[in-house]
Amino acid sequence: MKKIILTSLLIAPILLNADVIPAINSKGGATVLPEGKLKMGLKYIEFDRDSMFDGKDEVKNKENLDASAKITMLELMYGLSDITSVGVILPYKNIEATAKLGPNNVSIDNSGIGDLIVIARHVILPMSDYEFQLSLDGGIKLPTGSTDNNFKKAPAFASGVNTPMPTQMGTGEFEYMLGTGLSYMFDESWRVDTHAMYTYRPKAHNDYDFGNEISLDVSTVKAITNQINLGIEYNFKNNSTTDMGSDTNAQLRSMLPFKAFSGSAGYITPQIEFLPFGKPKIHVGVGVSFLSNYDLKEYQPLTAVSY
Repeated sequence: MKKIILTSLLIAPILLNADVIPAINSKGGATVLPEGKLKMGLKYIEFDRDSMFDGKDEVKNKENLDASAKITMLELMYGLSDITSVGVILPYKNIEATAKLGPNNVSIDNSGIGDLIVIARHVILPMSDYEFQLSLDGGIKLPTGSTDNNFKKAPAFASGVNTPMPTQMGTGEFEYMLGTGLSYMFDESWRVDTHAMYTYRPKAHNDYDFGNEISLDVSTVKAITNQINLGIEYNFKNNSTTDMGSDTNAQLRSMLPFKAFSGSAGYITPQIEFLPFGKPKIHVGVGVSFLSNYDLKEYQPLTAVSY
């Protein structure tokens, strides 16, 4: 069973409408900030890739891939009005990996700022008029992450063959996101949030295709005390088949464990949130994600949950 470790620290100088806060990966459902209010968050995600999968099966890790990723995301959100929020998310990534490719041992250690995300959320059906709240989300990912030639594109034995690997910090292209969120409050201590998003990704620099993505997050959080919330969520993503076309050698590609994710994977994420002052102005959340289902398009490691 694959495991992903997630921690988040959120600081919000506001009082939300309830003491219970959204789950770590729920993207807040349809929650927006009050007009003129600012929320700052710091989220840390760590996960390992030391197993290989194909279709619905775990298969032999032929190249002895041992990879890890550590991602820290700074999140800033601002309430333009009581029904519209805007924000930015800036990730910092560290990717480390070792693998045996042919006669060579390959080692990768790349780190740097990733692609900046600018997002906006507008409430279509407010909770003040309905028993739930529905929002429309839009976003754009800016090509702020490095894509220069310092990032490995193929092992040494593939000299002269264009076989790129997804170890760069950014894609070098704009990406476009469209989503919708739904939030429902049973009372001030128990909430349910859902969020779905589609991301369109043009082909990246260095001839890499990261695939278009559909993500779905469903969560529920319950306040146990005025300082402790318990939650659980299901996180799902599906990425389209990466179309390398004539840009790569098919036989060589089948040997490489470094691939952009293509296929689907779902995770169950139990979590606990700590509100030290009994209100959500400052809160810390910790969760662990367990693999629940997957169906991959080709031989590859699994991926983490999405932003």
